[in-house]
Amino acid sequence: MHQNNLRFLREKFDYTQKVVAEKLGCPRPTYNNYEISIVMIPLDILDKLSLIYNVPMSYILGIKDNYDKNIKIKPMDYDKLIDNLLKLKDENNQTYEVIVKNINCHKTTCIRYYNKKVIIPIDRLILLSKLYNTDIDVLCGKISI
Repeated sequence: MHQNNLRFLREKFDYTQKVVAEKLGCPRPTYNNYEISIVMIPLDILDKLSLIYNVPMSYILGIKDNYDKNIKIKPMDYDKLIDNLLKLKDENNQTYEVIVKNINCHKTTCIRYYNKKVIIPIDRLILLSKLYNTDIDVLCGKISI
């Protein structure tokens, strides 16, 4: 669903795919693959897109249909994301076994996410935000409540 939002935002700003790709530091065909949903957008690229357009990541991903246009979008803080996840894990008395069932991955992979050994893919991050009933942008420290 995000492909419609990416194209809409790009056209709203009157950017070509080449211009957006240059801003992201990636080849145009790679950006095109993000825009048409052939390839999952990496978290760092999603963060950059959010900053380029000053919109929440959840809007780009199609999780939200609208957003408060007065909110200033901040760069993602990956350390804050992991701190938030660890805090939510503790507050909810969850084990890694419970988490992996909800995000559909192996326990060792999940532990590697929480220990910052592997960057959390977008699809898993969406599942984590659903698990904790938390906005993905708040979870990543991009916006404050």
